[in-house]
Amino acid sequence: MRAARLHGIGDLRVETLPDPVPGPGELLVQIEACGLCPTDLRKFTIGTSDGYPLNPGHEWVGRVVGAGAEVGEWSVGDRVYGDTYAGYADLALLAVAGNPWSHGPLAVPDDLPVERAVFIEPLADCLHAVLGQGRVSAGDAVIVLGAGQMGLQLAATAVHAGASVRVVEPDARRRGLARGLGAAETMTPETFVPVGDADCVILSIGEASLVPACIDACAAGGRVVLFAGFGNRPEATIDLNALHYREIALVGSEWIGTPPNVHRERYAEARDLLAGGLALETLVERTVGLDGIADAFADMRERRLMKAILVP
Repeated sequence: MRAARLHGIGDLRVETLPDPVPGPGELLVQIEACGLCPTDLRKFTIGTSDGYPLNPGHEWVGRVVGAGAEVGEWSVGDRVYGDTYAGYADLALLAVAGNPWSHGPLAVPDDLPVERAVFIEPLADCLHAVLGQGRVSAGDAVIVLGAGQMGLQLAATAVHAGASVRVVEPDARRRGLARGLGAAETMTPETFVPVGDADCVILSIGEASLVPACIDACAAGGRVVLFAGFGNRPEATIDLNALHYREIALVGSEWIGTPPNVHRERYAEARDLLAGGLALETLVERTVGLDGIADAFADMRERRLMKAILVP
């Protein structure tokens, strides 16, 4: 099989490797498509502590073509979603259980197009952030700072929950995408004034200096959700009295919850939302092969490209 693996910062190599052989409790999946995630780009750009070589793709959908013993109800021919680092390849192994950082296989309807199916894992993360950590419900006022591919999914999730959503984003094209996903209002950072009227504010970009403005934008009893990681600049100065006297909750949101605080049911919820018509494929602007991943990363980094998917 062919696979694209990181061997260091900026060193992504397309290699020919032996086909994997499924062991007990493992499925062998022929990959139909894999989303290119901002986390993959970060590992490409600044490196990873996960060890090398690393196949960073973790938003993939495919068909089971082989199975080891003890895989329960799973069988050859099943269409499944995978969320482990293996997706930039023709074939991948997927354990049916035992990985605390993986949902394991999730059944995917045959008629769900790959351009939509690849969003199951990131949309599940957004459901956790919006509904779980942000406790957003119908009638709430929500502000999302940043309209990258994850910020737009956060906005779409809040809209689906019945909230009135405002999106802050400097790029006009991305503001247009936010409106297309149901945002009631979009604004630039220059026109955004935090007036303390939001039930929930979600920070989708890893810029710690924006946290005080998120707090200021919250109404009394509101929630600030820190969705993005902050890399090597994780510090901010905040007014603790604002949290105390206005009873504002400042919470993080990682994946579908950091083990053991995981909510795997969000995967099925995300799949069902996508199967029901949530058209996130409007964010997909390019389809690439294995040899096109690095170029897609470059355009994502320069904000020329929103979402790309790999079809190996």
